[in-house]
Amino acid sequence: MIRSHNWTDLLTNFIQSRRNTPFVWGKNDCCLFPADAVLAMTGEDKAADFRGTYNSAIGAKRALKKKGYSNIEEALTGILGAPVSRLSVRRGDVVLVDYEGQEVAGVMYGQVLVPGVDQLATVSPPVSYTHLTLPTNRE
Repeated sequence: MIRSHNWTDLLTNFIQSRRNTPFVWGKNDCCLFPADAVLAMTGEDKAADFRGTYNSAIGAKRALKKKGYSNIEEALTGILGAPVSRLSVRRGDVVLVDYEGQEVAGVMYGQVLVPGVDQLATVSPPVSYTHLTLPTNRE
């Protein structure tokens, strides 16, 4: 999976389009928001098997279990690959962070962006966290 040559513009446009979109299970949640960012940057829908399969927290957990994952970290690793060093983090990477006491996936964009109640929320990256990085077409 390679980022498009104009991935920075694609990511910026995606973030702007979602800036004021509230958290909604199965639409704009901590799994589908980063998956949609990956789709915008690469054209590949890594969450296609999950779309339309849940609309609640319990439904999301069931969807993960149905695919053989016990939590979001396992799903991200299984779908996007093994986590890499936090020192390699860069804009557009999918990151796993603690947000309001929950382990959630977000997108690095200066700070980590995650879907919040009414709009995107920012989370300062903690000292240690896992993330999954996508190569650009230059790598």
